[in-house]
Amino acid sequence: MATNTIAGCNLAAIAQESLPYAASVFAPLGAYTLDFSGDIAANGASVTTRIPTRPTAVDLSSGYTQQDTAMTAKTITLNQFPGFVWGFNDLERSKSAINLNDLFIRPALEAVGQAVFDYIWNLVTSGNFATSTTIAAANFDRDDLADIAATLTGTKKAPKSGRSLLINPTYYASLVKTLNSAEIPGINAQKAEGVVPRVAGFDIYESDLCDANSANLAGFAAHRSSLIGAARSGDSTGFAESGGEIADVGVPGLNLPLQWRRWYNQDEGVLKYSLSVLFGASQGTDTGVRIVSA
Repeated sequence: MATNTIAGCNLAAIAQESLPYAASVFAPLGAYTLDFSGDIAANGASVTTRIPTRPTAVDLSSGYTQQDTAMTAKTITLNQFPGFVWGFNDLERSKSAINLNDLFIRPALEAVGQAVFDYIWNLVTSGNFATSTTIAAANFDRDDLADIAATLTGTKKAPKSGRSLLINPTYYASLVKTLNSAEIPGINAQKAEGVVPRVAGFDIYESDLCDANSANLAGFAAHRSSLIGAARSGDSTGFAESGGEIADVGVPGLNLPLQWRRWYNQDEGVLKYSLSVLFGASQGTDTGVRIVSA
């Protein structure tokens, strides 16, 4: 069966055209620290970053005496290399005129984006984040977020900026319904589109990839330092010399490097494309609260 024709397609153009959609696919990951030092560009199987502990202010009226500082080193192993590869043989390309961008760029981005998200989301466990709150989906509202914000501030000592809530569609719908309450009367753009604005200091992200993690997990409210990650473009040494094409692009707002490749396999008579990312992630600080379904 014919699948497509790629004659005249430019890989760099395809990569650039993918960026707006990539920004949307990977948007929830912007809630966490995914890029933090020049070490990422270096070689090696891991990246080390350092998280400073909160200092205590002192009286400087008697002089500028240096205070103690402390940092916690966090090593991120770049051990995840998800990708999606597709190809078209000579006969298929000769017969078809289906648009490559429409059919394969988005599925490729969605497949890779899901792999990255799933790995990071699976770090939200009771072992990494002991604090949780149990709330039924039907009862979840903005008051609950205010209480969680108080826990992050008072118990976890998390900064008030850089907080986000990542939540499944059912719980997100409960927040949408609060927009229809008497406290926000009338129709506005947010109500019309079902968009939840910032609530109690949290940026709100909905994702159908927020599965239960075998622990009834429904959402995760946290400071951006709670989950940390790093990524690097794959090593393409020798690929271009063999006739392949490479296009490295960064997801806007995330600096997450995606690598597009295109090459022709003469033995198979197939022109192949791939999209990949090399990354790693781990728990950062414990400044997160798991939201567990009742």
